Amino acid sequence: MPFCKQFWRSGVGAAVVAAAGAALAAGSPATPRAAAQAKTAAAAKARQPDAEERLVQIIALVQNQQLDQALKAAASLTADVPHFQAAQLVYADLLRFRSGQPGALTPAEVAQRAMVLPVKHIPLPQAGAAVPPTPAANAQGGQTLEQLQGLQDEIRRRMQGAQSLPAAGQVPAEFLSLSPSVRQVIAIDASQSRLYLLRHDQGQLQLVDSFYVSVGKLGVGKLEEGDQRTPEGIYFIGRQIAGQRLPEFYGKGALTLNYPNDWDKAMGRSGSGIWLHGAPPDQFARLPQASDGCVVLANPDLLALMRTVDKLTPVLIREKLQWVAPSDASHRQSTDAFTAVLQQWHQAWMQDDPQRALQLATPQWTASPEGQAWQTRMAALFKGRSVELQDISTYGWKDDKGEIRVANLKLKSREQAQPLSLRQYWRKVGKDWRLFSEDLQNQG
Repeated sequence: MPFCKQFWRSGVGAAVVAAAGAALAAGSPATPRAAAQAKTAAAAKARQPDAEERLVQIIALVQNQQLDQALKAAASLTADVPHFQAAQLVYADLLRFRSGQPGALTPAEVAQRAMVLPVKHIPLPQAGAAVPPTPAANAQGGQTLEQLQGLQDEIRRRMQGAQSLPAAGQVPAEFLSLSPSVRQVIAIDASQSRLYLLRHDQGQLQLVDSFYVSVGKLGVGKLEEGDQRTPEGIYFIGRQIAGQRLPEFYGKGALTLNYPNDWDKAMGRSGSGIWLHGAPPDQFARLPQASDGCVVLANPDLLALMRTVDKLTPVLIREKLQWVAPSDASHRQSTDAFTAVLQQWHQAWMQDDPQRALQLATPQWTASPEGQAWQTRMAALFKGRSVELQDISTYGWKDDKGEIRVANLKLKSREQAQPLSLRQYWRKVGKDWRLFSEDLQNQG
């Protein structure tokens, strides 16, 4: 009991385990995540052991005052994953109090003790043996108080994210409708440092797994190149880059995103090279806000994504996700209302009424070179042909600059060997939706 009380009074015991206790007390068991992973057993077997789940279990052992078991589990985890600095932090505190060092830690003492975290694993002492002294930190390997606080924040976010999964059947509000060709979606909640992978099956989204992530040093809301922020919006995976083609800093690989998208460009946002990528070899994971704008995962998690997701997989990034039931009346109304707009646009071209189609676009778009090319392309495609509207997926987005819809769709006539794949961006103007940009995804 004294060991437990002292641990609770420590920097981690108070700031981290208390947060874990709140999550556990809220009645959010880890079983939803386990159940989701059981449904994808083949993928789980291909992954390395889940270090985060082991850390969550260690914190739970401390909560239950099973401190000897917690110490053994922490020793095993830090031996298996020596660069997992958050786990090293918990293990260092457990070792310190197991050795009988008295008194609560001051911030300076916590910072001094944390400086040994990056060094090699400290083996668990055998029964009856003296606890080895904490190695002295050197100037090159030291951790600052800011880094220590970042690790404590990481542990809190891991606990909250792993224990506070969305209710079964809920989906991020931005996913309005998905075509059968969309096999997965990704949603990132920056406030939770959490990436959610959902599988699309027979019109339903099911949570497959969730992963801890790091975002920009200054959070989200990217506006310009070099602002160290992660963009918010609806994006799509472009290509995979294998780790051997990248500097070690990017870990085991990367998935590129189409930032800036057409809404970002219309709002004057700049920058490029926003990826989902792995962690450097000397780190299991980055702190919650540590990147220059990319989304960073532990390498086992990044590799799991690379094995699973397709090109053009939608990626939603929000400061805080809003989860809704697909049957939610407002969500269904938004979906149906915009689907009707797409049908109006399709019918206007089918009925050889370009003026009606142009009324559904912004004047700025129709007058631009891109808009002129769009009119020519659509007129040629629909002229004298029956063209089907196929494979529609729609996404919603709203920020302080306005509200938009993103539509991925295909147009197919009998004369075409392959359908024409388009991505459209629509903006709400008053009470109406107006097309303001269109990207050609292939050449048909």
